[in-house]
Amino acid sequence: MAKRRYNINANKYTRRRRSSDAMARRPFILWLHGLGDSGPANENVKTVFKSPELSDAKWLFPSAPYNPVTCNNGRVMPSWFDVPELPFKAGSRIDEASILEAVKNVHAIIDEEIARGTRPENVFICGLSQGGALTLASVLLYPKTLGGGAVLSGWVPFTSSVINQFPEQAKKTPILWSHGTDDELVLFEAGQAALPFLEQAGVTCEFKAYPGLAHWMSNKELQYIESWIKIDDIDMRTSTLTKPIVLLSIALLSTVLFFAFFFENKPYSSLSSPSSSDSMARTFILWLHGLGDSGPANEPIKSLFKSPEFMNTKWLFPSAPPNPVSCNYGMVMPSWFDIRELPLTAGSPNDESSVLEAVKNVHTIIDKEIAGGIKPQNVYICGFSQGGALTLASVLLYPKTLGGGAVFSGWVPFNSSIINQFTKDAIKTPILWSHGIDDKTVLFEAGQAALPFLQQAAVTCEFKAYPDLGHSISNEELQYLESWIKQRMQSSSSSS
Repeated sequence: MAKRRYNINANKYTRRRRSSDAMARRPFILWLHGLGDSGPANENVKTVFKSPELSDAKWLFPSAPYNPVTCNNGRVMPSWFDVPELPFKAGSRIDEASILEAVKNVHAIIDEEIARGTRPENVFICGLSQGGALTLASVLLYPKTLGGGAVLSGWVPFTSSVINQFPEQAKKTPILWSHGTDDELVLFEAGQAALPFLEQAGVTCEFKAYPGLAHWMSNKELQYIESWIKIDDIDMRTSTLTKPIVLLSIALLSTVLFFAFFFENKPYSSLSSPSSSDSMARTFILWLHGLGDSGPANEPIKSLFKSPEFMNTKWLFPSAPPNPVSCNYGMVMPSWFDIRELPLTAGSPNDESSVLEAVKNVHTIIDKEIAGGIKPQNVYICGFSQGGALTLASVLLYPKTLGGGAVFSGWVPFNSSIINQFTKDAIKTPILWSHGIDDKTVLFEAGQAALPFLQQAAVTCEFKAYPDLGHSISNEELQYLESWIKQRMQSSSSSS
């Protein structure tokens, strides 16, 4: 009997040992997003990694804490550390203190996984944009040799004086650097500047330039990362180098650099139903985010509207569903409709059919609010970038006069032939258009092109240009929006 118990215990030991080995050999994939992004919004990236070698990978998608960001006029958003200026060039300012704090948090995640039995040499840290900079810092300051670090469109987030802090084991971690030659936010020169820095530090780096690629992350890059970390036959490797843990960090599109994902992305259809407690709200404001963004990440906007008139306002921040986007090589991301190219100019092509489909969903949201008791003249639609284009389309194609539509850094998403579809009531809805003169993603000329279009449609539009503002939204714009809506709320109240 004792022998039998021994055999059972031995089998249990064997299973535990195999389980422990599986833990050590299993890839752990931690996704550290870029500035203004969120972890859950990037979960679709793992679908690109189809190799059997990565089939048992554990993925984790944390979100950065909310922090004020200097390059975005101090606006609070998900950010691993502060970024003093954008676009980022080879000589741009950096905030080393906040970077080192962020590195501690990444190291804590790695330490926890290693404590669970995963080997350090199975760890790969990767990232795009701000996440790429954090990737580099986290790899070079970690006390052990990791499997590798993949930086996509990132930069060196500290000066060469930090090199003497790199542990000798950290310098053995290889770096893969990918950068688009047409990157307008983290300039290609910023990526190239990493080469002499890493050479000085004694770190091996493979640098891959992607001609014509802007501040995106393409499937081509992801597929190369997959091949870079993939193991063809785990038993052919040494006893210490097995399947990787992957820490990936990515920012999606330039709009994401300014507006972010923080909560799990949900289709806007699930957010559109008004609750009974909100049905009596006198004013309803619908906020439509930009490409690659999410609704909940923009909710801090409402905190800027401090006037008493907004005390009873109902806000809704829906999230776009995941869709393939042509301008991003068909990559699936939160998107209201397809965009053929970026940057957007006055003559960029539109995908009117997908815009009209998106408009139907916005109209469904408005219809439900009106059915819940809110008057059409108390409904306001606001949107940034792609959300701004959808705002314009939704307002002009709605059959009733709404309180107003506010477009920030948007564009006209259809041609003038659609004007005959605008109802007499729709063209009475006033439009506020705000656009940064230095916008490199939706060019200022694209915003200006709206003026003759709206004039032809007999739509009233107030156009406000913001000098030195890039593809972002400023507190000044939001403060003016508050006064603009407030004025119309008062007019609506007096007329009723």
